[in-house]
Amino acid sequence: MRTPRAPPPRPAPLLLLLLLGEANGLFPEEPPPLSVAPRDYLNHYPVFVGSGPGRLTPAEGTDDLNIQRVLRVNRTLFIGDRDNLYRVELEPSTTTELRYQRKLTWRSNPSDINVCRMKGKQEGECRNFVKVLLLRDESTLFVCGSNAFNPVCANYSMDTLQPLGDNISGMARCPYDPKHANVALFSEGMLFTATVTDFLAIDAVIYRSLGDRPTLRTVKHDSKWFKEPYFVHAVEWGSHIYFFFREIAMEFNYLEKVVVSRVARVCKNDVGGSPRVLEKQWTSFLKARLNCSVPGDSHFYFNVLQAVTGVVSLEGRPVVLAVFSTPSNSIPGSAVCAFDMTQVAAVFEGRFREQKSPESIWTPVPEDQVPRPRPGCCAAPGMQYNASSAFPDEILNFVKTHPLMDEAVPSLGHGPWIVRTLMRSVPTPPRPVHRLTRVAVDVGAGPWGNHTVVFLGSEVGTVLKFLIWPNASTAGATGPSVFLEEFETYRADRCGRSSSGEAGRRLLSLELDTASGGLLAAFPRCVVRVPVARCQQYSGCMKVSDPPAGQALGGFLLTASLTLSLRGTFEQDVSGASTSGLGDCTGEWRGGRGGDGLGAAGAPVVPADAQAPMRGAGLLRGLLPARVCVCLCRGGPRVQCMCPCARRWPQPPGMLVEPARGFQKAGGPPRCRLGV
Repeated sequence: MRTPRAPPPRPAPLLLLLLLGEANGLFPEEPPPLSVAPRDYLNHYPVFVGSGPGRLTPAEGTDDLNIQRVLRVNRTLFIGDRDNLYRVELEPSTTTELRYQRKLTWRSNPSDINVCRMKGKQEGECRNFVKVLLLRDESTLFVCGSNAFNPVCANYSMDTLQPLGDNISGMARCPYDPKHANVALFSEGMLFTATVTDFLAIDAVIYRSLGDRPTLRTVKHDSKWFKEPYFVHAVEWGSHIYFFFREIAMEFNYLEKVVVSRVARVCKNDVGGSPRVLEKQWTSFLKARLNCSVPGDSHFYFNVLQAVTGVVSLEGRPVVLAVFSTPSNSIPGSAVCAFDMTQVAAVFEGRFREQKSPESIWTPVPEDQVPRPRPGCCAAPGMQYNASSAFPDEILNFVKTHPLMDEAVPSLGHGPWIVRTLMRSVPTPPRPVHRLTRVAVDVGAGPWGNHTVVFLGSEVGTVLKFLIWPNASTAGATGPSVFLEEFETYRADRCGRSSSGEAGRRLLSLELDTASGGLLAAFPRCVVRVPVARCQQYSGCMKVSDPPAGQALGGFLLTASLTLSLRGTFEQDVSGASTSGLGDCTGEWRGGRGGDGLGAAGAPVVPADAQAPMRGAGLLRGLLPARVCVCLCRGGPRVQCMCPCARRWPQPPGMLVEPARGFQKAGGPPRCRLGV
């Protein structure tokens, strides 16, 4: 009999190692950020607090916002609130206030509220909280609300927010309780949801409805399929829908409750089983563990899945990035792991795991005991069985009793790309690192789209920004990331100083808005648009304050192992995230050609002074996604200037350097044009 795998290690050994000062031998070094944005810069963030056209504040008598969902469609943001749905235009991007242009009020009717109160719920719970907000087609929104613990769904015009057709039941599409997690997506006209189907929230389900295929669900009240799951995200990839969640691991049922992270998948074309087995239920449901752990003699697992990105392309691979944390009663810690979807799919082609009796341990199923065709596969025309309903009972029974795969999905690089576990020593006094709960990724940063920047949002709205080198991680290198910056996103002056403490500033979602050069951070009482470039904080430096100019220069400077050196007196190692040699300088530069920071043919224009002391040339002071705050010293009017992109500088492939045009003796600071 095979020895069972060891469960995730408990936090006590880690605490002992930390106290003994041995953590550096187990965990990657966690350097502080290259920069920290000052809190007073929060005043520049545009914010939505429920204000309408012509109003800077919500109308009198209205409740505080209680935002549940946000959906961005091009330059329009839809905000699902309690009893309301808002349509907000994100243009112009320079506005300091986000106001709604249209508002839909969607309250629960009195009879639903009365029934909700009779069942013991509080008045504040018996409201209609928008929990599903999806784009159904190019002109239709699909919206579901909790509706006083009697969920309901409806279609609305994306332009006018007018209802389209009648309401439909929200059962198995939307949770009853607004506090419960749920995910939903449309694929090929079908709605795939993961939620709970009952008032008591004991029947968790992955459910398919609408569209032209039969309604399907997971097996009811079977702990081998689900054990108190918390659904996080869903993605479509190939012929499957993948669901990411965490749950109590039944394979470790001989221990105390152990929460693990999972990925499950179902075939989009599944039509259910036979009338004898799995009728109106999934025949393709399989699940596997996600392994995000720090390797060593005894792996340290980050078991609590918090957030997952959509499928993005990194180094030609289809990848999802996921944020994990330690349990709430453990040492606070978070990690980011990446998973290749091809490796995820490969795990579902591996061995199954089983428990032969309630008292036995879980073991792999021998290959010769797995029926053919392989359980969990997608039936299709041209195969031995052209529909899942035609599968023999032997296959259907195996799927019903063996949903768990034996192998875990490995993370790229076999370890986290980012780990944050230790107490912060800067600034003083030390403060704990809050768990990370949200993630957004820009895989096309820089003018050539060849840089990856990850934004991580903490449970209280602090955002950490990292530059990632995927090739370094997949090659097994240590430390494939640079901690670029840390900044706050919660505006207490507009979003409120909630009496509920940190729960009132819980970060609901974090989304990159590339068109405006910012992030959209949603909280229960506000949505804040946060610029990803904060050149204003470098008040003592000349700044590239124009996003396109910074973007082009960003691609020029951001190189995985780039070391910049000028005359041997200034040096900064980007790969090591060193900030030594940075000094102060004065002045501000806003660019040429009408202040847009671009020269002829859209090339960036960069001022420089080669004669000024190089200790003040704070290049790469703020590395940013698709844009860079660049600090350059300003010399006196008599100082002879030299273009910084002289031939001695590292030149990225494909960039044509024209130093001869880098001089401008009159009419402003010197300029250098880079031709791409």
